[in-house]
Formats: sequence, structure tokens, C-alpha cells
Amino acid sequence: MLTLSTWRARFDPLSDAPALARRTGGQIAGHLAQNYGWYRHEGDLVLPEDTDLDVSLVVDGDLVVHGFLDDRISGTGMLVVLGDLVLRDLVSWGSVHVTGDLRAHGIVHSVYNDHVFEVGGAVHARALVLSDKSADYRTGEVEAEIDPYYPTRAQLRAARGILVPQVYDGWRRRAAEGRPPKLRRPSYDRVRSRLHRDKPLFREQPPTTTGSRPPH
Repeated sequence: MLTLSTWRARFDPLSDAPALARRTGGQIAGHLAQNYGWYRHEGDLVLPEDTDLDVSLVVDGDLVVHGFLDDRISGTGMLVVLGDLVLRDLVSWGSVHVTGDLRAHGIVHSVYNDHVFEVGGAVHARALVLSDKSADYRTGEVEAEIDPYYPTRAQLRAARGILVPQVYDGWRRRAAEGRPPKLRRPSYDRVRSRLHRDKPLFREQPPTTTGSRPPH
């Protein structure tokens, strides 16, 4: 796994946070004004493997991650992408702002209301799971989407239909009783744990998303 702070020599300190905040708009502007030690990468950035986002980073271009991105392993990371974000999976506790599209081949799971989830374009993913999160986005090609505050039974049922039971709390007892997991959000901690152990999240392999660059 790549710990992004080991790449700090490749980044520059963010010197124009107020101008960037005006450019992005949204609630991320307030986070850009905070002293999070923001860095900036000029142009597109490709990360070659699963990544621990342990810094606050602005990518002035597209960001492609060949694997999953987790912003709460070594601390809480923050991410602003001024182009498109393309990856396999995203699990996020911190703030994520994408000016373009967000394309995930698997799951996007974002929690915690002190931070934001903003996508100026569309979100494409097999599953989009938001929980108690300030969110502003447009839904693209998504098989299952769970609202951050008021999920419907239909949303929860759709997610349960494509995700493995092991991502739900209490799944083992329910399975022993011959019943599926309760209709609830998949567990953020269980999703993260399975990603880090290279265990599948979905009942079948996800199809390739048309038009995206497939992460390995």
C-alpha cells in the first residue's frame, strides 16, 4: 500500500487557498481555508496501488488510483480533484471534492458529518453509500445508492442484493437463522476491513465501466 505522505516531495505547498476556494465553491471552500497543511499537485496524478490518503491534497487535473483509496488509516486525509477521480473503491471519512466525474468500479462509502462529499459531475459506481454526510453530487451509472440521511427500503434492498452479507453487522447470526442481513446500511468498518484484506464486497465481479480507465 502507498502511504501518500511518502510522496510529499512531489507536491508543492498550497499557496493560493483563497483563490482556489473561490474556484471550487461549495462547502469544501471552508476546509481549504483551514490550516490542514494542504499540498498541491500540478497536472494529472496516477497512484499505482491501494493508497492511504494521509495528507490534504489538491490535484490540479485528473487523479487515477489503481486500487482503493482510504483517507482514515494514518489520520484523516482531505482531497480536492479539479478534474476526474477514477479508482476501484473509495472509503472516506474526510472531505472529498471532485470538480469532474467520480468513477469507481466498486463501492464509494463516505461517512461522518464534519466533512463533505461533493462531486460537480456525476458519480458512477456499483454502490454509493453515504451516511450522515453533507453531500452534493449527481448520480450517474449506479446500481445501488443509499441516501446519507433518509434511505428508503428500496435503496437498502438494492444494496443488499449486490453486496456480500459479510459487510453487514450481525450477518453471521442472521445467516445461522437462514435469513439475510437486516435492511440497513453496510458497515463502514466492515467494508474497510474487507478492502484491506482483499476480500470481495460484491456477490459477483463488477463489469468494466464504459469510458473509464480501469484500475488494476
